[in-house]
Amino acid sequence: MIVSAQDTTRTSAPDTTKKAAVADSLNSAKRTVGIPPDTAPKKPPRDTIKTPIARPYTPRSTEIGASSWHWNRDQIFSSGALTLGDLLMNVPGVTLMATGFILAPQVAAYYGNPKGVRLYLDGVELDVLNPRNGGIHDLALIPLWSLEDIKVERAAGELRVHMRLWRVDRTTANTRTDVVTGTENLNMYRGFFGKRFDNGLDLQLAGQQQSNISPGGMDGDALGGLARLGWARGDWSVDATWLHQGINRNTGDRFINTVPQLGTIPPYNGSEGLAYLRIGWRDPETDGPWAQFIAATLSEAKKDTTSSLTTALSGTSAKDSTDTLTSRPEYVLAAGFTRWGVRLSSTNRIRSMNGKMNFSPGVRAEYESKLLTLSAFAERGADSTTRTDVLGRFAPFSWLNVGGAISRASPNPGTFGAITTDTRLEVGVQWHNRWLTGGVVTRSAGLDAPPIEIDTTLKAVQSTAANGVIVSFRGPLLFGVNLDLDAINWSVTDAYRPQTQARTRLWFESSFLHRFPRDNFHVFASGTFDYFSTLFVPLGTNPVGQSTPGAGTFSTLLEIRISTAVIFWQYRNPVGAIYSTYPGYVMPRLVNIYGMRWQFWN
Repeated sequence: MIVSAQDTTRTSAPDTTKKAAVADSLNSAKRTVGIPPDTAPKKPPRDTIKTPIARPYTPRSTEIGASSWHWNRDQIFSSGALTLGDLLMNVPGVTLMATGFILAPQVAAYYGNPKGVRLYLDGVELDVLNPRNGGIHDLALIPLWSLEDIKVERAAGELRVHMRLWRVDRTTANTRTDVVTGTENLNMYRGFFGKRFDNGLDLQLAGQQQSNISPGGMDGDALGGLARLGWARGDWSVDATWLHQGINRNTGDRFINTVPQLGTIPPYNGSEGLAYLRIGWRDPETDGPWAQFIAATLSEAKKDTTSSLTTALSGTSAKDSTDTLTSRPEYVLAAGFTRWGVRLSSTNRIRSMNGKMNFSPGVRAEYESKLLTLSAFAERGADSTTRTDVLGRFAPFSWLNVGGAISRASPNPGTFGAITTDTRLEVGVQWHNRWLTGGVVTRSAGLDAPPIEIDTTLKAVQSTAANGVIVSFRGPLLFGVNLDLDAINWSVTDAYRPQTQARTRLWFESSFLHRFPRDNFHVFASGTFDYFSTLFVPLGTNPVGQSTPGAGTFSTLLEIRISTAVIFWQYRNPVGAIYSTYPGYVMPRLVNIYGMRWQFWN
């Protein structure tokens, strides 16, 4: 949490005994809170808030009760997540499959579909360019540190993650330094600098360097950078932004029935990048018309030495060439209109794929009132699949919410997959600020793409139709302690989807304003317990041919903020449970992570 203060202007006055006493009293108070006493009357520098750089259109939330899968910048860093995969583990229905610590590959499946998670950054859809990923995102490569806002849209058929890069709006320079260290030989350093100028110019620079050494391999180092030069004034905004995330990852070993299989995941030395030029007119979150145009380039570079990567889809041996670069342009034209609670928008994407231009149109209509929130979405994706979604929330009383979603995906004939229709229905009841929610999820049978990055032997498999029961609770217990609980249980066992998953978190936070009225002290403490039953993954055409036993893991987080400095300590799996989130890859135990985030307004 960031707290800033601006002293009022002081002017010279004739010396009197009474005024001198008042000045001494003020200086004494300033010493108490760590502010240097005044040596001479002075005027503090002016801090002016400028028009923000454009932000992308994001859908209204239709979540019911107290559920809200939306994190601002402070909440992202205070969540304890070090990767996007860590953060998405909080969302019901998401199964994270990792092969090691934070630099190891991470794949998320939504309701058992590894390709059911789509990512958008500043309005640009992040396509997977690396062929060794099989079209599925490696969440360890997403630069979580560079974001200021993440909003998750839980459609019934897929999870859409809308991310926004860090922005600044003050003419006073903003500087921040983060230092993180811990077990697994973890070292992480971040730096941020941002400043707005009186003419509306925006300058931002940021970077993160991290490294770790793990006994099971898949460790290494990573370096990321962010740069933005922009201008915003009145209704207009223009910015050129560059984002880069590189990773040098060592090979990984797998243990099947305690028998080691060395080098099952080949090493990777490469990077992913995004560069774009954006022109924005008016803000999508305000009433009236708005429009944005983005010319972006997605890139993926690698420096792998020759490796025996077996392509699961073709069954042939593929080799990673040295110093290769793949790029794809993406042009986004988005426009919309908002008035009287109605939001109409259209987002159209043009990509160059395999030497051909691909046009992906999309439209969205939303309505929001105290009683009803509706969102209807339709698009033709880059894979030629037509997707339609309707999400809604009905709140006839302050203590009762009813929500639901229905999704339909229609691939072109002859392409990957079949027509699917998925649904979700939830009912939430409030009692004394406590929300209890229950519901049902139905998923159609379909063809699931294989996450071949973490297992090159995987094939696409047919999943069976299934129903899931979901339960959640959010609210206070006693003495300021709160409880968050989310659980889902499926009617049948299938690939990439444990039959039962649950996450329970007890947490407490307070600024103790009765003792610290200037809000320069804050404490947050939490304990989280994650449980999942047996996880099955395919072996050949058998969707449940391999498995890893279910497990329950515990973690704690403590954060103390003093003024603008945050000291934190996270302890993952302190009981030393031996477990895997994917068969054969043992997760680390007894992991201590601690450090400090310090914000400066110069």
